[in-house]
Amino acid sequence: MEYRVDIRANGSVRTVMAEEGANLLEVLGEAGILPYTPCGGRGTCGKCAVRVEGGGAEPSENERRLLGERLAKGFRLACSFRIGSDICIHIDSSGEQAVIMTAGTRRQVVMDPLVRKKYVELPHPSLDDQRPDLERLLDMAGLSGSGTGLSNLSGIEMKPGILRMLPALLRSSGYRVTAVEAWGRLLSVEAGNTTSRLYGTAFDIGTTTVAAYLYCLESGKLLSAGSMMNPQRKFGADVISRIDRAKTSPQAADEMRSLITECVNELTGQLARNAGIGVEDIYAAVFSGNTTMLHLLYGLDASGIAVSPFIPVTCRTIRLDAGELGIGMNASGQVILLPCVSAYIGADTVSGVLSSGLYERDGYSLLVDIGTNGEIVLGGRDRLIACSAAAGPAFEGANITFGMGGVTGAVDSFTQGFRYTVIGNAAPRGICGSGIVDAVAALLDAGAIDETGALADDTTAAGLPQEVRERLTVTDGIRSFILVPEHESGTSGPITITQKDIREIQNAKAAIAAGIETLMAEAGISYDDIDRVFLAGGFGSTINVRSAARIGLLPVQLTDRVEAVGNASGSGASECLLSQRMLSVAEQIAKKVRYVELSASAIFSDRYIENMIFM
Repeated sequence: MEYRVDIRANGSVRTVMAEEGANLLEVLGEAGILPYTPCGGRGTCGKCAVRVEGGGAEPSENERRLLGERLAKGFRLACSFRIGSDICIHIDSSGEQAVIMTAGTRRQVVMDPLVRKKYVELPHPSLDDQRPDLERLLDMAGLSGSGTGLSNLSGIEMKPGILRMLPALLRSSGYRVTAVEAWGRLLSVEAGNTTSRLYGTAFDIGTTTVAAYLYCLESGKLLSAGSMMNPQRKFGADVISRIDRAKTSPQAADEMRSLITECVNELTGQLARNAGIGVEDIYAAVFSGNTTMLHLLYGLDASGIAVSPFIPVTCRTIRLDAGELGIGMNASGQVILLPCVSAYIGADTVSGVLSSGLYERDGYSLLVDIGTNGEIVLGGRDRLIACSAAAGPAFEGANITFGMGGVTGAVDSFTQGFRYTVIGNAAPRGICGSGIVDAVAALLDAGAIDETGALADDTTAAGLPQEVRERLTVTDGIRSFILVPEHESGTSGPITITQKDIREIQNAKAAIAAGIETLMAEAGISYDDIDRVFLAGGFGSTINVRSAARIGLLPVQLTDRVEAVGNASGSGASECLLSQRMLSVAEQIAKKVRYVELSASAIFSDRYIENMIFM
C-alpha cells in the first residue's frame, strides 16, 4: 500500500508517494532532500530530526534518548521513522546556504600548464612534398623531436581515433589547425585557431564540502570559483562511514562514485556559465582531497583504508582521460588526481604543504588542518614529518547536541557575556565549529566549567555571577548551559551545550594537541624552534586563535605565529594545474613526507591524556 508524504520546506510543498514501511530518510533522499546525517543514518547522532504530522509507530528508546523534549513537539528521526499513513514532513533548513571556504593563499607560478595548444598553418601537399598527414602536422607543430614547438620528443603518442579523422580535418580546414598536447601526447587536432579556448579546473574534494576553481590556462587568471556540500555526506560525516557504505555492494560503490562525479560536473557547469565559456573549452582538471575521497572519486576499493594496517590501493599521481572518470569537459581533456602520502595523509595535505610554501622554508613550521581527521605536518626544507589525529567530527558540528555545519542560522562566534553572531544574520538554529570553540572558551573564562571539563552544578555554582548561574540547566537529564535563550532561538527551544558535548570537544582538542606534541617529540624540538603555524581549511581559517589556545586546541606558545591560509588544498591543486613544475614538486613532497602512525605511538597516548585537561 502506498501513502502520501507531503514535504513542506521554506513555504513550498512537494508531494511524493511511499510504500508502507518505507524508511523516511530514504524517501527524502529519493526526493532530492538530504537531511544532515553525520552518523550515516545509523540512528546515533540525532541530526536528521524532522517534524512529522500524521501517524507512525511509537518512538524507540533510542529516539526518546536522542530527541528528549522535542518528541512532544512532533519531532522524529528520519532514519528511524517508518511510513505507516499519510504524513506531512516539515523541514525548516532545506534552503540553508553553506559558507564554504574557497579563498586561499595564491602564489605566482611560472606558467607551464598541463595541457597546451599550438596553432599551425601547414603547407599543402604536393608532388614535391609527399609527407604523410601526421608527419606534416608533427613537423610544423614541433612534435617530431626537433626540439622546437610544444615538446621535444623522440616519438609521439596520440589518442585513438586521431589518425582516422585527420585527413578529412586537414583538408576541410585548409590545413589550418590547432594541435592539443599534454605530456608529449597529441590529444586532439582542431580545425582553425582555437588557442583562445583553453581552460582548466582545480578541485578540492573534501569530506564535507567541495570547492572548485576555473582558470584560463593561457594567462593563469582565475575566472570563477564555486562550492557545494559533498553529496556523499548523506552516508556519514566521516570517511569510515563512506567506506563502509561503498563496500556493501558494487551498486553502493557505484552510487558513491556517481554522487561525487555529478557534484563535480554540476560545479564545472556553474563555473563555465559564470565565465561565459562552454564546458568543452575545459581541457584539464586537477583533483586534491584526502586519500579516501580520491579513491571514491576514481572508484577504487577503499576498504583497506578503514582497517589496520590502513593500506590504500595507491598513493601515486593518477592521470586519466576525462571520459574514464565521466567528467563533463572536453572529450580530449586530461584529469589528474594528486599524490597522497598514506591512508590518512592525502593529497589535500600535500597540496597544503605546497601552497603554503612550507616545503621550502628554513627551520621548522607547522601546517595544521583541523577536521574529522586533523592532518598535521611539521618541518621545512630539510625534513617533513606528518600525522593524522582522529579528532572526530565534533569541530564540524557532529556529535554536538546543537552542532551544525557552517550554514545559514549557525552561531559562528561568542564573545564576553555570551553575545554571539549568526551566519546570514538569521535566527540561530545551532552552532558551527568556530562557535563551539568560542563557547567552550567563554565557559572556561566564566568559570562555568573547571579544568576537568565538568560543568558547574548546584554545589560548585554558588560563587558564580547570577547571569552565569541562571544559564545552568538540565536537558534530558544531562547538565547543560544555555548559550542562546529560547526567546532568541530559531528552534523549538533554547540552544544549549551539554556536559556530553564538552567531553566531545575535550577528546577532539586533545587529539590535535597531542598530535602536534608527538611530531615535536619525533623531531626533538620545542615550541621555540617553530617559526610559523599555518592553519588550513575553512575551520582553521575562521576560528578565533585566542579561543583555540584557551581550550588547548592550539599551543598558547604559538598564538603569535599563526597564519590562516584558507583552502590550501584548493590552492595547491590550482598551482599543479597551472604549472607542471609544481606538479613535480607535489610529487616530491609526497615522497619526502615521513608518516607517523599515532595509533602505534606511546608518546601520543601519554600526551593525549595530558591534553584532556583544560589549563
